[in-house]
Formats: sequence, C-alpha cells, structure tokens
Amino acid sequence: MSTVLAPTPSRTAAVARVHAQNWQIAFLWPIGILAAIAGITWTVLALLPRGSADVNTGGATFVFFFGLVLFAQSVNQYFPFVSGLGVTRWEFFRATSAVVGVHAVLFGTLMIALSLVERATDGFGVGMRLFSLSAPVAGSVLTEFAFFVTVIAFANVVGVLAGAIYLRWRAVGLWATGLLATVLLGVIVVVFTWQGWWVPVGSAIADAPRPVTMVLLPLVLTALAAPGVWAVLRRTTV
Repeated sequence: MSTVLAPTPSRTAAVARVHAQNWQIAFLWPIGILAAIAGITWTVLALLPRGSADVNTGGATFVFFFGLVLFAQSVNQYFPFVSGLGVTRWEFFRATSAVVGVHAVLFGTLMIALSLVERATDGFGVGMRLFSLSAPVAGSVLTEFAFFVTVIAFANVVGVLAGAIYLRWRAVGLWATGLLATVLLGVIVVVFTWQGWWVPVGSAIADAPRPVTMVLLPLVLTALAAPGVWAVLRRTTV
C-alpha cells in the first residue's frame, strides 16, 4: 500500500484518509453481522406464537465491542506506518480522534434509524426488540440517539487506548492494565458494600435526568480516557 501524505496542515486529513482505507471492515462487516443477528432473531420469533416470548437479545450491543476492537487494531496497524512517513504523534492523535467521532455518529445514526423502524413496525412484525431501548430508559428519541453516539465513542476511545498501551508496553501492558482495572473495580464494590451505598446511589441514578446518566456520563468517561491515550502515544516509539 502506498500513501503520500501532504505537508502540514493537511496531514491530519491525510491520516484520517489512511484510517478510511479500512472502511470495508469498519462499516460493511458490522452491518453484515447486525443483519445476520437481526435475521436469526426475526426467524426464531416468527416461528413462535405471537406474544409467547418477550425477547430482547441485546445482540446489537456488539457494535460497541466491535468499535473497541476495530480501533485497537487500527492504532497498531497505522501508527507505525504513518510515523515512518513523518507524521507527528499529535497529528495522529487528532486524526484518530476525528475518525472516532465520525464512526460514532454514523453508527449512532444507523442504530437510531433501526430503532425507529423497529418501533414503527411493532418489532418488524414479530415483536422483536433488538435495536431500541425501552421508553422509560431512553426518555426520548434524541436522548436515545445521543446515548448511542456517546457510548460508541467511549468504546472507540477505549479501543484506541488499548491499542496505544499495546504499542507502548505490548501484552504486559494490557495485562497490567486489566489487573489494575479489576483491582479498582473490586475496591469500589467492597467500599460500596461496606458503606451500604448501593441503594442510595442506585436511587440517585434512577432519579437523575436521563441525559445526565445516558449522555453526560459516557461523555465524561470519554473525556477522561482521551488524555490517557495522548499520554501513552506521546511516549510510544516504533
């Protein structure tokens, strides 16, 4: 593959185009997998007596995990390549951040469109609920759309962070990060159980406005993860 990167300031756009060369894997494959999941679920429900099952497989959530894996692989594949062409770490970080955002908006749009069709057709005629959130959880179509975009963006950023950690410290870095995350989660569980905070925290989350818990929280987590990506990338050598 030969790619000629233009001089700054258009290098950011050039790096984004390098990412875009992977568009078949980034878009066609997850859409195909979504179609397969929807087709299998629809067929099973169509064979059952109507109303005999209330099924929400959650299969569409694979989009979040797909984005994580996709961007972890993209960092490992493209960062060494573009670095060899003189692209700076900051240019790569900016371009990758833009691609992460575009990917999240596109798939968020796809998910909300499928959700609206699903509701309008009574679950594609068989009562299937694969793409849409329940009304009490979402609150509104706009909140549901923002939820899809922000959560996909967060998953994508976590993928970029995982890819950067692997480039910097290889498998040891990933295992150490996983261990640290497990220990931190365990500490939180122990403290919450010890102090009896589960009920009040759960009540606070349930009573909070939906945009806060479903949109603002993923945005905050993404904002916290993004500096970590830059901190690792700026010290990574290839």
